[in-house]
Amino acid sequence: MTAVHETCVQQLTTTEAAVLALLAIEGERSGYDLMKAVTQAIGHVWAPARSGLYAALPRLVKLGLAEARAIAQASRPDKQVYRITPEGQAALDAWHETVEPGARETFFLKLFVGGLTMPEVLLRHVEQFVADTEERLAEYRRIEPTNSNRGHDWFHRHLLVHALERAEQELAWADGVARALRRGPR
Repeated sequence: MTAVHETCVQQLTTTEAAVLALLAIEGERSGYDLMKAVTQAIGHVWAPARSGLYAALPRLVKLGLAEARAIAQASRPDKQVYRITPEGQAALDAWHETVEPGARETFFLKLFVGGLTMPEVLLRHVEQFVADTEERLAEYRRIEPTNSNRGHDWFHRHLLVHALERAEQELAWADGVARALRRGPR
């Protein structure tokens, strides 16, 4: 990775990476258009505050990761539209390739915009997600025998059972995702 890529990876927030991903997928868009794209799709995985998305756009321009241009409108003020730059694409690629232990929500976002990278890259993220989930599951299993299922523990047990079942379900889901990534789209 070049020094420029390392700098961009360090500077990209999740919101900035998501905005760059949207620009890479959707093409040139206004902040309003990007906000609509968030509510219609990516918002199920990543939902920034409106102010966060709008604040990210000028930062990306300042970093040279996006470009802005004004479009004149007859009955309204000029509209700003943004597009990803080659530097922005390089920063997005570097962000996508960076595996972050414990970054569960970022993993989901990277998988959601996975069409922007290679299956091998996503498989590394799935492997980390599995390792993180197995670690969580092991911790829940260490807690389970200490729960007496009486008094306050009776209430705690409901959440412990939920956590155990969720971790087991996520491991099964991740296994299916890994198989699908190896196989490719049908």
